[in-house]
Amino acid sequence: MSTETTSIESILNLSEAMTNLDGDAELLQEILDIFLETGDEQLQCIQNGIGAKEIKQVAVQAHGMKGGALNFCAGKFSSSALKLENLAKGGSLDGAQEMLDGMKAAFEELKEVAEVINWEEVERGWEG
Repeated sequence: MSTETTSIESILNLSEAMTNLDGDAELLQEILDIFLETGDEQLQCIQNGIGAKEIKQVAVQAHGMKGGALNFCAGKFSSSALKLENLAKGGSLDGAQEMLDGMKAAFEELKEVAEVINWEEVERGWEG
């Protein structure tokens, strides 16, 4: 269990997210679910922007995904999105594909973690 908790917390800080949402596990689950449902499309939009050399599109999409992930304290994903956002805001897409690959890997980890979260336990364990 401690290994599972450690790996979940390294991907998604549920304690911090619950604190930010005043212990509303249902809202946290809804926010995470929406993010996961729309994430593949948003990542594809970034991929298309990189392919078309649309720097602004890449910056805007990376920024949006970073903000979405911050809502539920997904630090690893947010960090990778921030790197891509900053690159694009700096006017370059050099290395953007590698950064997007990092975002995709972090997104897959989020999906895996979301599948094993026991929301009742999260709600019970929250100490506001």
